[in-house]
Amino acid sequence: MVRQLKYHEKKLLRKVDFIDWKGEHNVREIEVMRRYNLRTREEYHKYSALVRMSQKLSHTISRLDPRDPQRHESEEALLDKLYNIG
Repeated sequence: MVRQLKYHEKKLLRKVDFIDWKGEHNVREIEVMRRYNLRTREEYHKYSALVRMSQKLSHTISRLDPRDPQRHESEEALLDKLYNIG
């Protein structure tokens, strides 16, 4: 005989969909892992975080005035760093 679930247990189970599990829809993740030769999901998450940060930084730099010398220095530094990473 199975015991009755407590209130907080029922509440947690309401948020989980056992029919449509989120691990099944990771086609994009698998494609990126194959393309960039990433071995584990942890490497993928680190890679995607690095991509997000570089995109955010490049967007911030692009909003600066094109004649600003700080923008030019920041662009060169970011491009050099990304080139050295690979």
